[in-house]
Amino acid sequence: MSKIKIKNISYKGWKETIEISNSTIKILVVPEIGRIMHYGFLDGTNMFYENEQLEGIKFNAGNYFQENNTNQAPNLGGNRVLPCSEEYFNILTGSRHVPDPFLNASSYEVTFLKNGVILKSPLSELLGIQLERIITMSENGTKVKIQQKLTKKTAAKNKVIEEIPLTIWSLSKIKTPNTSYLPINKKSIFENGFLIPKWPDAKNNAHINAALNSAILKLKSSDNLPQKVGADSKNWIAGYLHKTLFIEKFNFDDKNSYPDGGTSVTIFGNHLFSELECLSPEKKLKIGETICYDLQWSLLKIEDKNNVNSILESL
Repeated sequence: MSKIKIKNISYKGWKETIEISNSTIKILVVPEIGRIMHYGFLDGTNMFYENEQLEGIKFNAGNYFQENNTNQAPNLGGNRVLPCSEEYFNILTGSRHVPDPFLNASSYEVTFLKNGVILKSPLSELLGIQLERIITMSENGTKVKIQQKLTKKTAAKNKVIEEIPLTIWSLSKIKTPNTSYLPINKKSIFENGFLIPKWPDAKNNAHINAALNSAILKLKSSDNLPQKVGADSKNWIAGYLHKTLFIEKFNFDDKNSYPDGGTSVTIFGNHLFSELECLSPEKKLKIGETICYDLQWSLLKIEDKNNVNSILESL
């Protein structure tokens, strides 16, 4: 008999929420918005940031969320996936801050498995793609596996959009205050092993809170100012809060090109949340072609924050 329990619950207004748990952890998958909104120990708090102002809201695929009569990306929280680098958002949607509205916060189809679920996005009428995520849990311990596939189904809306290289870009928003970590690639293409991007419309304040400790970059969450770092890290990215270390593992492919000048991971944050971001190599897809990119999550209880670095160095 499986030690994994799966049940439908109503969660903060989302009536189709799926709770998946074992004897140690639980996750909450919300098909109405295509996201994982909770990950944590059974006796602990949710690692993910959630925006109370948008609880229970459902979004129609392809419709833009609006605030002050302007198209916006709804800041729901949790974990989501986007299909291309932010540098192409302006071509795709007309705004560098607004991603594909067919994949972001739309309602996803769900299929139940013995140890998890499959989420399938709507078909993007902009990019002609569909995203599938197989989310499964180990019977024991804290491991969650996320198998991800982006498939080119039809032609993009126009020739300009057709030229956008695609990626599987997973974004996990964790609560603040926290400290985030990424490993420095010994053969990094970036000076000092990481990048602090320059923004056209805001100041990046990551230099205030970033520090190198051995071969690991540590970034304290910001009190009020936005900040972002990127790196060509291999294998993992992590965040520490509530005496818990959240680790996301991935496979690094040094034979292919990564988005944003070669970044496989980024950390973006402000006073509300820190976003741990894992990116697959990017590729222009023909109809029928796919990008596959898998993640593995785990949690560790660590009472003394001073022990975090040594644990991460052993990964």
